[in-house]
Amino acid sequence: MKLLKYMTIGAVALSMSGLASCVNDLDLTPTDPNTKTELTTAEEWNGYFGSLYGSFLYVGNLSTSDGGAGTYMRCHWNLQEITADEAIVSNKWNDPGYVALNFNTWLNDNEWVYAAFSREFYTARQCTEFIDKADGAKSVLSEEEVEAMKAEARVLRAYAYYCMIDLFGRGPWVPGTPTGATPPTYDRKQLFDATVEDLVNVINEGHVRPAATQTYGRVSREAAYMLLAKLYLNAGVYTGTPMWSECAAACQKVLETVNNLVPTYKYLFCATNDRYVGNGEILWAVPQQVGSMETWGGTTGLTAGAFIETVPEEVLLSLGALCENGTVWSGYRMRPELSLAFDPQDKRRLIYEGQFNVGVEDLDNYDVDSDGYMCIKYTYTTEEDYYNTAGVKRTSQVCDTDYPVFRLADTYLMLAECQLNGVECNGKLYFDKVRERAGLDPVALTADNLLKERQCELYWEGHRRSDLIRFGKYTGSVYNWSWKGGVYEGAAIDSHRSVFAIPYQYVATVGQNPNY
Repeated sequence: MKLLKYMTIGAVALSMSGLASCVNDLDLTPTDPNTKTELTTAEEWNGYFGSLYGSFLYVGNLSTSDGGAGTYMRCHWNLQEITADEAIVSNKWNDPGYVALNFNTWLNDNEWVYAAFSREFYTARQCTEFIDKADGAKSVLSEEEVEAMKAEARVLRAYAYYCMIDLFGRGPWVPGTPTGATPPTYDRKQLFDATVEDLVNVINEGHVRPAATQTYGRVSREAAYMLLAKLYLNAGVYTGTPMWSECAAACQKVLETVNNLVPTYKYLFCATNDRYVGNGEILWAVPQQVGSMETWGGTTGLTAGAFIETVPEEVLLSLGALCENGTVWSGYRMRPELSLAFDPQDKRRLIYEGQFNVGVEDLDNYDVDSDGYMCIKYTYTTEEDYYNTAGVKRTSQVCDTDYPVFRLADTYLMLAECQLNGVECNGKLYFDKVRERAGLDPVALTADNLLKERQCELYWEGHRRSDLIRFGKYTGSVYNWSWKGGVYEGAAIDSHRSVFAIPYQYVATVGQNPNY
C-alpha cells in the first residue's frame, strides 16, 4: 500500500469528517451522518486508513484563526518549544494565543491549547472507530494487511494519548466506549497505565511491521518501541514511579535492528530527509511533499515561519526560501538560551546570526537589526544541493522536508539518561557517539551535561518542555530563561503550569486541572 497516495485521499475524508462536530462534547456518535458508512472496495478502505495518518498533517474542520494552527504537529510544537527556552514568537504574528505561550501565562481559552487537546481527542477517537470497523475490510484486503492496519491505528492512538498525558495529564479514554456514549475521564496515571498496556500488547501481538519491511510513512515496530520508551522515560513525572529499566529495555529493542546515526546531522532536516525515514535514523516522520501532501503546519511552519524577510536575499536563496510568489513569514526566533548553548565547533549549530542581537528584548521589532537569531535547522533544499548553488526560486512556500517525530539519536540519549539513573546499558557509549557526530570531545555524563546535549541535539523537534520538567527545571525558579513568567530576566512560574489547562470547551465533561 502506498501510504502517500492514501494520505492525500484521507485528507479529503478528514476535511469531510467534521472535527468541529466533536470538539464541544465527547460523544462518540458518527463523525458525519452524510459520510459513507459502508466501504466496499480496497481503495475506499485504504483511503479510510490513510486518513488516520492524514490526521497528523491536515487541519480538517478544526476552526482556528490561522490556516495552519490546527495541524497536529504545529500546535504541539508550539506548546513544547515556545513555552520553554528554545523559541519565541515576535509580535509581527498577532495571532491569538502566542503572547501567553511566550510568557507562560496561558489560560483555558488559549487557542493553541484548545487545538492540541482537540487534535489528541479527535485522533484517539478516529483511530478507535477505524479499529472497531476494520474487520469489514477483510472481504477486499488480506487478513494480514487488515491486522497490520489495526495494529498501526493502535500505535497512532497511543501516540495521541502520550501527547495528552504529557501536556494535559487527564482526558477521555475512548477505547471500549460504545458509540453514542461519553467516554470516561482518566487521570494521568490511569491514562498512562491504559496506554502502556495497549501499546505493549500491540507490539507483542506482532502485527506492527519491522522497519526493514514497512511502507514509508507508516509506523514501524521500532517506532512503537520508541513511543513506549518515551512513555517510560517520563514515568516518574506521569505517575510518580520511575521506570528507567523499562525505558532502557525498550530503547535496546530499537537498537536491535536500527542502530546507525546519519553521518551528517544537517541532512536530517532538509527536503531529501525521507531517505532516512523508517529504516534509518528518523524512526518515524510525518511526510510532507509539495503537490500531494501540503500543509501550513509541520516543517512549512518551521522554515517559512523561522526565516526572516529582512536578511540578505542571497541567504534566503541559499536556504531555498525565496519564492516566485509570496514571502517568508518572519515569526519564530531563537531564544538566547538556545543560541548560546552550543560550543562554537558544534556541527549542529544551524544558526544565522547576521546583524541580529542574540537576546530577544524587543518583540515588536523584526527588522534587519532586530532581536533573536534565525534558526536554519529546517531547510527547503536537498542534500545534493544543500546551499542551493543552482539559485532556484520556489513556486510554493510549502516545504518538502518530513517532520521528524522520533530519531535514533534521542534513543541514544535516553539510554544515557537511563545509565545516569542506575541502569547498566552502555549509555555513556551512546552519549559519546552523539557528541562525536557533532565534532565534540567526550565529557562526563552528568545531569547538566545530558540536558544540554539533549538541547543541542534535539532543538526545535518538540521535546524541550518535557525535558525541562523531567530534569526539575521548568516550574519554580531553579532555572529561569528570558521572558519566562512574562519578564525579560525570567521569573518563577507556578508548579501547576507543568500541565496545561483543559480548554473551556471540554471542562464540563473532562474537568479542569488544579489552579486553572
